[in-house]
Amino acid sequence: MGQPDQGGKIPAQTIAPAGTLRSRIAEKPVRSFVLAWNLVRFGLRYGLFGARKGIPALVDFLLEDHLCTAMQKRMELTALDEILAARRPQAVLEIGTAHGGTLFFLTRVASPDATIVSLDLYGGRLGTGPLRTLLYKQFALRRQRIHLPLGDSHSLEMLNEIKRILAGQALDCLYIDGDHYYEGVKRDFELYVPLVRKGGIVILHDIVDGPPEFVGGVPVFWREIKSGYRITEFIQDPKQGGWGIGVIHVA
Repeated sequence: MGQPDQGGKIPAQTIAPAGTLRSRIAEKPVRSFVLAWNLVRFGLRYGLFGARKGIPALVDFLLEDHLCTAMQKRMELTALDEILAARRPQAVLEIGTAHGGTLFFLTRVASPDATIVSLDLYGGRLGTGPLRTLLYKQFALRRQRIHLPLGDSHSLEMLNEIKRILAGQALDCLYIDGDHYYEGVKRDFELYVPLVRKGGIVILHDIVDGPPEFVGGVPVFWREIKSGYRITEFIQDPKQGGWGIGVIHVA
């Protein structure tokens, strides 16, 4: 789950070139080894204990794992699966990769040959670095394609990069969980909802009121827009102080 960065502003960032990623990896062999080991551990744990036990086991796994945690509520994430499993989305865009848990979840509920794009800032407290980029690439099932552009979701440059990746394919699922400030979530909504096909869905996380540093302006934005759409809400406890998933059914 994304949260506002320190200082309250999203820095203007551009897409990190592949050469930069490779050089940074070369500079940090110890971290690369640790990440590789954690990747093996992560894969073995899920493959041995969770892969054949369905979505409840997947949700439990992601809520407990410390490498790629999904910052979600168990009931909310399980309920979301009922919508996604029935659709098996072919094209998915996630805004806000964070620890990668929700990305892993999306790879398991999307179509086996889906195109999945997860967009995040480069580096920093909440952004994604080169090591995690390598890790997240391994989440893909055999025929899935994962794209991990790094940069500012609010920029037209990034919007054009997403369009280039999709190559004319409309989104079946848009998951917005990046910048939580009111202006930020509104900008993401306005830029990327037009890429969603009729019959697709838009998902917003953190629609429940809570501490401002945790939910930002997402609950306010959700209340403003939800009357204009057919929606579904998944809220484990209205007094839980954050979290909550809102789904818009695009007509």
